Amino acid sequence: MTNLRLASSLSGNDASGDDLKGVVAGVRLARKLAEPLKTEGMLKQEDLPGADVDGEQLEEFVRNRAWGHHASCTCPIGDPKAGGVVSSDFKVHGATGLRVVDASVFPRIPGFFIVSAVYMIGEKAADVIDAAAKGVQRLGAVRPFST
Repeated sequence: MTNLRLASSLSGNDASGDDLKGVVAGVRLARKLAEPLKTEGMLKQEDLPGADVDGEQLEEFVRNRAWGHHASCTCPIGDPKAGGVVSSDFKVHGATGLRVVDASVFPRIPGFFIVSAVYMIGEKAADVIDAAAKGVQRLGAVRPFST
């Protein structure tokens, strides 16, 4: 059985690389569990990182894309051509009347204790939405983090 226990929850960092190894093992286990579904035609293919990505490439993918225990960054603020899902006024690109205001709007995780950043986004969004409702823009647009 694969041990997927995350060491950093105990030590505060992943200096030993155990967390990285654990998440990579989890990706490999998920792939193994998905094989019968592919055989039955219930799954077509692995989208991310892609079935051909393994070894050091898989470790690099996990290192750059995985987060701690706070899910975030799934609907980042930014240009849709660059993968952005939400505009600087929290409106979802291509949708009408829909805004996203939570940890998903961060292009990158803002550290591992994200509650302060989430509060900041909530306050900023409240001001933006309130100003839009009044037809007045009081504050500048939220700018995405640079990578």
